[in-house]
Amino acid sequence: MPCEREQKKPTPERLLADYPDNLIINRPDLKTLLLLIGEQILTVLFWGFWIYLWLPLISLIAWLLGFSVFYFHMVKLGGFQGLLQQLNVFTSGVGLLSGSLVLWSFYNMKRYGRHNRRVHILSTDLEALSRTYDMNRSDLERIQRAKKICFAFREDGSLVQMQTNGQCRSPEPQETAGS
Repeated sequence: MPCEREQKKPTPERLLADYPDNLIINRPDLKTLLLLIGEQILTVLFWGFWIYLWLPLISLIAWLLGFSVFYFHMVKLGGFQGLLQQLNVFTSGVGLLSGSLVLWSFYNMKRYGRHNRRVHILSTDLEALSRTYDMNRSDLERIQRAKKICFAFREDGSLVQMQTNGQCRSPEPQETAGS
């Protein structure tokens, strides 16, 4: 007896079709090459910054393992005394920043805490869209699948031209009846 519902292997497009926030972050096939390269560059930069922040601890561990960079900077050059002299300024700055963050959090909680602004986004069916924008269903389905869409409108707001996944070009000027 055949199953009522046939089990198909999900395609990448189908995997996220029912997911509530079908965002570009969840759809790498929608990202341009420039966006992908930019993300990789930012990732490398921030990993480098993260390692830079850990350098003092890395130096200490290296010194404990026999490397002398930490010893040279903290003992020979007097870095430890400089640290002790600047410790009160450092802790005051950290305390002020932490305190302002806590005060800001309390303010936001008092001001906005009782408001639940998270609302479910209502889905719109293609029939309602086709009535609203005076377009046929096949055009709307083509727009939903397209990576690039270009529209041209008349001065009254009505649609003149729509192109998907191609080079966008201006429509030819249309002559008016009185010209």
